[in-house]
Amino acid sequence: MTSRAAKTPSAPGVRGRHADRSAAMRHRLVDTAVLCLNRVGYASTTTEMVRREARVSRGAMLHHFPTKIDLLMAVAEHAASAQDALVRQRLAGTPEGMDRYLAITGATWEATCRPPGIAFIEIFMASRSDVHLRERLRRVVERFEARQREDVWTVAFQAGIRDRDAVERMVRLHTAALRGLIMERLFTGRHGPAEASVELLQWYTRSLTAALITKAGDRLCARPTLAQEGGGSMAAEAPIACTLSPADYRARLATIAALSREALRHVEA
Repeated sequence: MTSRAAKTPSAPGVRGRHADRSAAMRHRLVDTAVLCLNRVGYASTTTEMVRREARVSRGAMLHHFPTKIDLLMAVAEHAASAQDALVRQRLAGTPEGMDRYLAITGATWEATCRPPGIAFIEIFMASRSDVHLRERLRRVVERFEARQREDVWTVAFQAGIRDRDAVERMVRLHTAALRGLIMERLFTGRHGPAEASVELLQWYTRSLTAALITKAGDRLCARPTLAQEGGGSMAAEAPIACTLSPADYRARLATIAALSREALRHVEA
């Protein structure tokens, strides 16, 4: 009785060490799967290949990932988290406001080009012909893209943009474009054309951002007509004060001018 009681306090520590070892094994298998997907692609990556390269027993492999799809879902979750973390890290080192907003495309491209990003693309492409993989991957992708849209909107709002629908459409376009460029790069093995296309995408972002900033300023300084206010059918303007201060309006104009100069520089180059 005494002996059993003496051992009881150590039980939580034992369980903790076991949980740590289990988590480490899981990470090891996921990291190895990422490397395999990058090296040989989806079709040639098997659970047996991952098990051998990770140097784990069959029992350990089956315990953590009974099927290939189970393993791939863990890789997809890992890749999405890794991309989120890298983009946030890059943006944290950029001044808040327009600089941070314009840095999103470059940071996202960098994250997409990393091994976890490539592994994600391999799984993404394979899901087209595997209905079971597609159904499970869809949930991962939807959560990932929802986080992306929310994060980008937060940065866009801080930069003075107020058209959320336009921002979310830009996010969808950029996501599709970057994924497509990665697929092309994997197919051709050429990095230069993809990098040049990303520069064009960044130019387009600056041009559209200037338009969105202008739109936000116009809306904030709009004068409602008498008809809009319920005062009749005449389209005469009712004088009201602009909700932007002179300093804010000058700052907005300076931002538009800087974005326009930057866009023109890329065209001339």
